[in-house]
Amino acid sequence: MINQKIKYIIWDWNGTLIDDAWLFVEIMNEELEERKLPRINIQDYRQYFTFPVKKYYEKLGFDFKKENFKEAGYHFIRKFKKRKFEAQLFQKTIEVLEYAHKRNIGQSIVSAQEHHLLNETIKHYKIDHYFEYISGIEHYYADDKTKIAQSIREKIPFSNNQILMIGDSAHDSEVAAKLNIKCVLFSGGHYSKKRLQNNYVPIVDNHDELKGLLI
Repeated sequence: MINQKIKYIIWDWNGTLIDDAWLFVEIMNEELEERKLPRINIQDYRQYFTFPVKKYYEKLGFDFKKENFKEAGYHFIRKFKKRKFEAQLFQKTIEVLEYAHKRNIGQSIVSAQEHHLLNETIKHYKIDHYFEYISGIEHYYADDKTKIAQSIREKIPFSNNQILMIGDSAHDSEVAAKLNIKCVLFSGGHYSKKRLQNNYVPIVDNHDELKGLLI
């Protein structure tokens, strides 16, 4: 159970603190149309999106025998960069960050987004001061973030049962399991609630529920 012992939160970014799944859908539909592949909606996205994202592309019909995944992925990211500030924080994001801050709960972000893009984006939303560390991966292809999570974990001076990972994907629960820390998953991001239920960790449907876990 999550309780008052939590001293530190490792946050995911996309789909957990920022409401951006819709933007990923819009850009992907442009990519699908260019390849004459079926468009997706937000429900499709939450059903199929996964890590590493190459598998997600393949589920949507991309044929990497005919094109290079890295080129396709970077083409997507170039479009994303042009629209990166269109998404907004979830309505209660700042409220829950402030709530944790006032209770002296340390906070960091570990994301599968490229490191410099991640930091630029978080500074844009003026919430970077809440976080001790903001770490993304070294490239644009959104694969495993276990190593960077481990590097952050090594800097946190609390025991495993005092650290909570909050994310919106199965990968977040996998990372938490590898670090042997607690995990809560948010159902309003990039994964459907049904898929999250396969991970056997607590699930919240809104950020107010997160606050309730930190009392």
